Amino acid sequence: MKEFSNYTAEDFATEPLFIRWVQQPDDREICNFWNVWLSKHPYKKLEIDNARHLVYAITQTYTGIESPEVRSIWRRIQSTVHEIPEIKPLEQDMKQLAFSIYLGRWLFALMVLLSFVSWLIWSP
Repeated sequence: MKEFSNYTAEDFATEPLFIRWVQQPDDREICNFWNVWLSKHPYKKLEIDNARHLVYAITQTYTGIESPEVRSIWRRIQSTVHEIPEIKPLEQDMKQLAFSIYLGRWLFALMVLLSFVSWLIWSP
């Protein structure tokens, strides 16, 4: 659990749980949490009020992306996705090389394991 009693107004204003409380005052669970916490820490009321004003100020200044911008970005994403070349399957000689490397790694790991086990058995 976070130690909210040590928080400043700025700390509260950057705390996701606090921001959610300020932005969604109808959320009973979060509202109850902060009301109970505030009743146990009444000396933080000024910090909470200042943090609430900070969250409101930040929320009011950020307007988000406008709808035409969203559509433009979405169109660019879709066109980029359609331009991605399809992945070609490996050619036959490349398949053999990849299989050889894969098999070689497993054989090497098996040899190392067997060497280690035999060393454990035969060492005094």
